Amino acid sequence: MRPRSLCLFAAVLLARAAAANDVATTSGSIALANLDQLIAQHAGDPGADELWLMRARYLADYAALERGAAYADAAAPDAAALLRRARARAAVHRFTAALADLDAAARLGADTAALFRVRAPIRIAQGAADDVIPTLEAEAARAPGFASASALATAYAGAGRFEDADRQFQAALDALDTTSPFPYAWLCFARGTMWAEQARDPRRGTPHLERALDYLPQFVAANLHLAEIEAARSDAPAALARLARIADSGDPEVLALLGRLHSAEDPARGAREIGVARARFEALLARQPLAFADHAAEFYLGAGSDADRAWRLATANYAERKTSRARELLDRADRARLR
Repeated sequence: MRPRSLCLFAAVLLARAAAANDVATTSGSIALANLDQLIAQHAGDPGADELWLMRARYLADYAALERGAAYADAAAPDAAALLRRARARAAVHRFTAALADLDAAARLGADTAALFRVRAPIRIAQGAADDVIPTLEAEAARAPGFASASALATAYAGAGRFEDADRQFQAALDALDTTSPFPYAWLCFARGTMWAEQARDPRRGTPHLERALDYLPQFVAANLHLAEIEAARSDAPAALARLARIADSGDPEVLALLGRLHSAEDPARGAREIGVARARFEALLARQPLAFADHAAEFYLGAGSDADRAWRLATANYAERKTSRARELLDRADRARLR
C-alpha cells in the first residue's frame, strides 16, 4: 500500500485523548501512513522485518506477514542472525524451530539477556509462563517501566493470573511516554483479549478493546473481537456494521463471521462469504501452516464444517504449544470428529 499524502495540518492532528492515562497520541491514519513511509524507505535494511510484522499485526496484512517472516528460512551464520531468525520464526508460530535457534545462538556466545528477551514470549506462547515469571518479576523490580511491565503482564495472563496481569497492563500503560498509538493500542487489545477470551469475561474485556480502537480505529483484530462479542449477545446489526469497516482486510475470520451472520437473512450470500473464507484460510495455511492452525481449526469446527480438517489443524497447533486453549481446541475437534 502506498503511503497516503498528508495535508498541511495532518501532522499536528491528535487522536482522542485517553481518559484513563490522559495521553493524546498521533491519529491512527497518520501513524499508519508514517509506518508505510518507513517501510518504503527501509524495505531492504536489516530490521525492516519488524516494520512488516507491525503492519501485519494491526492491519491483518498477510502479504506484510510474509515479508516480515521471510527471514524465518534465511541462513543464520552467527549469533545475531540466529536471534533475528528466532524472532521471525516465532512470529509465524514456529516455536520449536525458534527455540532451537536460540540454543544455537547461546552456544555461539549470544548475550544472555538478549536470549531471554526472545525466549520468554515463546515460552509464554507455548504454555510455560510459570517458567519465566520469576525472571520477569525480578526484572520488573530491578528496572520498572513499560518493557518490564508489559512482559510481566503477558506472562501473568498466560499463567491465568488475570488480576495480576491487569495491574501490570495498567503499569505498562502508565509508563508509556510516546505519541505513537501503536503500543497503547496493543496493550489495550492484549488486556481486553485476556479478559474476554482467556478469563471468559467479555463484559470486562470490552472497554479495553474499545480503547484500543480509540487509539487505532483501523486495528483489524480489535474490531473483529468486538464484532464477535456483539454477535454473541445477538446484536447482529452492530457486528455487521463493524465487520463492514474491515471487510477489505481479507482476514478470513472476518469473512467467516460475515458469512455466518448473513446466512440468517441471505443464505446464498453467507455461503459465498464462507467459501471465500475457506479459500483464504487454505491459501494462508499453504504458506504458514502453524501461524494459522488454531484460527483455521476454529473455522472448520464452525462455519467451515470439516471436523477432520479441524482435528488435523488442532493437533498441529497443540504440538507447538501446550496451552489450555490449545488443549481445549484439540478436545473439541476430537469430539466433533468422533460424532
